[in-house]
Amino acid sequence: MKNKNKIIVANWKMNGSEDLMKEFSQLTCSKHNDIIICPPFTLLDSAKTLLPNFVKIGAQNCGAEDKGAFTGEISASMLREKSVSYVLIGHSERRTLFNETNNIIFKKVEAAIKSELTPIVCIGETLSEKEANKTLQVLDNQINGSVAKIEPHEQVIVAYEPVWAIGTGLTPDENEIKEAHLYIKTKLNQHFNADIPILYGGSANSKNCSQIISIENVGGLLVGGASLKKNDFRAICNC
Repeated sequence: MKNKNKIIVANWKMNGSEDLMKEFSQLTCSKHNDIIICPPFTLLDSAKTLLPNFVKIGAQNCGAEDKGAFTGEISASMLREKSVSYVLIGHSERRTLFNETNNIIFKKVEAAIKSELTPIVCIGETLSEKEANKTLQVLDNQINGSVAKIEPHEQVIVAYEPVWAIGTGLTPDENEIKEAHLYIKTKLNQHFNADIPILYGGSANSKNCSQIISIENVGGLLVGGASLKKNDFRAICNC
């Protein structure tokens, strides 16, 4: 995947409303970053109707199967029918709260690609893993289990999100981000000929976005809480 633009992804999580979507219909972006907003499933129709044309629509998850007796699941092909282009897969909250394994995540990635969606595969270490100096080992295991088995020609984005930084206001220092992204890039280059974008996620906001996005091998940002405020997110989009 060749992409010189930075990629800014908004993950609204289980937040948002029709009113918020109407507010974001006035979102402006003066620079040539690629903007993706991932609202809850219930707002996908509104996203298609209300968001500016430069904004791409993403979903926060998809099922591993295309159809069947899976109450509560939404398949990648259903998302495609709703004009979704991207889907977050393997977010740390899915891994920890819903016990999603690397194997489950890989099956979801396959399902997304089959339905012509671009998966944004999330990887990252917990605080205990960081304190045990296992960050690179964790990244290695997650890449091997959920990304490396993808066919080399397929389209994918990877998001590095240290779990201990998500929603805490804490962020790794510049050297930590640089080291993690270089390791991920080196690892991905062993499996893909394409230049896979690597986003950073974890308490990214309007104050630190310029510094983070300028770090080598950071291809964009995965933004959580700050993406729910239009003015803050606009500032991030213009980093």
